Amino acid sequence: MSETPRRPFAAISTDIERHRVGTGWRRIVRMTALLCWAAVFAFPSPVVLAQDYPSRPIKLLVGYAPGGGSDLIARLVARQLQLRLGQAVVVENRPGAGGNIATDLVAKATPDGYTLLVTPNTIAMAPFLHAKLPFDVVRDLTGVGMIANSSVALVVDPKLPIHTVGDLIRLAKTTPGGLSYSTPGIGTPQHLAMELFKSATGTHIVHIPYKGGAPAVVAVRTGEVSMSLAAIPSSKALTDAGQIRAIATGDAQRKAANGLPPIGETVRGYEMTLWFGMMAPAGTPEAVVGRLNRELAEILKTGEVIEQMEKQGYSPAADLPSQMNAQIRADLEKWKVASRQAGIKPEQ
Repeated sequence: MSETPRRPFAAISTDIERHRVGTGWRRIVRMTALLCWAAVFAFPSPVVLAQDYPSRPIKLLVGYAPGGGSDLIARLVARQLQLRLGQAVVVENRPGAGGNIATDLVAKATPDGYTLLVTPNTIAMAPFLHAKLPFDVVRDLTGVGMIANSSVALVVDPKLPIHTVGDLIRLAKTTPGGLSYSTPGIGTPQHLAMELFKSATGTHIVHIPYKGGAPAVVAVRTGEVSMSLAAIPSSKALTDAGQIRAIATGDAQRKAANGLPPIGETVRGYEMTLWFGMMAPAGTPEAVVGRLNRELAEILKTGEVIEQMEKQGYSPAADLPSQMNAQIRADLEKWKVASRQAGIKPEQ
């Protein structure tokens, strides 16, 4: 009987090694597959996140005191969002630093859609009025969607002999530093807009900042300041009561809604309007941002909301997140050029 030839030890060792390597690779492949499946379940897809959102209360931060334009808009939206989402939507006022305190809190919040910001176009002006901001608008925040537009009115203390923009300019030039104006804070649209007005008219009017649009307008009524460039919704009640006097609007053209002459009729090329929008921390899932944007769009179509907005002097302004982000970038460039032309230097 023939004997089975014996294989050299080296060949046997090679086979064993091949088996070991093959088995090792199979184990690696199996482990990788298991980890991939685990990742799928551990980190839900954006679609799943959107379906589960929201599962707890949402905070809407406002950088100004109650009663101002941003606060009114935020509370109107919060009520409607709460009804549509089935979760509490709470407005938190964090006034100070021209809205930058609230903006910074949202910029540093967890990007999960539960901490949001309602802001006017202050957000695109702040970099040119504050030397050191703790956030970057483009890098740290993302637009959810526009909510409303609003006109502004130049209002004055009715005890002053000012009935037109021409009257104001003449009085300011004859009493340099004798007149003052209030704003919702340093770095707000009203602040930059009034500084541009001063630059364009060659006048010296003292800036007195407050912590919101409502107290800024009340300061005109009490005579603490001479004037203010105020959102029409914030000033309408006092104007209608004759406690302050509206002499012009920041709109490019006269509107039937307020009947005021544009400041631009006297100060050539001057224009100033306000917009209000919602923002989220950068990195918030697109599905969550998309859900919020769709809810906003539906809210701004309802007759009740349109009626309330128009009654207070606002116009609904729904758009997409990408459009809001594009608007912010365009405004940043616009106000960068404008602030340089006016010789405005950021405050330390």
